[in-house]
Amino acid sequence: MEVILKPETNLRPRYWVLGAMLLPILFVPHLAWWLRIIACIVPVMLTGTYRISSINGDKFRSQLFISFLPMKPEKCNLPGVVYLETKYNSTGIFGEVMPILAPIRFIFMTIFDMLMPALGGSYEIWLITAKGREIVAWQGFDQRFFEENVALLQARSGAEVRGRTK
Repeated sequence: MEVILKPETNLRPRYWVLGAMLLPILFVPHLAWWLRIIACIVPVMLTGTYRISSINGDKFRSQLFISFLPMKPEKCNLPGVVYLETKYNSTGIFGEVMPILAPIRFIFMTIFDMLMPALGGSYEIWLITAKGREIVAWQGFDQRFFEENVALLQARSGAEVRGRTK
């Protein structure tokens, strides 16, 4: 049975956001067609970049999509994973300096986590195999998803969890 690391990518909201971002570009008066095409690149890149990581039995698979186009998938056998490396990239002291803006930060982090976690995020999970390969398993902003994914990967691989220093 295939298990997809959380949060599962739902393309329907991405298409709606993409449509909302492209609509003004299409109706801007007196704009050349080639400028319209160039203006469409950023919205398509932002909404169409995501990673889907899954576990099927003892096989791990991670595939990055850029502009809705699939890149080469990275695969490994979970018994061959020696370490699960985790990393937390602090988002700074924003919450302590300006606590009044915490709700706005929460809204933007939720949107970023839904639309573009593959472009970064405070939390990262890497798989390190016995052969020395390093595979990005997951990136995101949500601590709950991070902890669930680490627990799932550790249970399936039996690998040691350690912090990533790079």
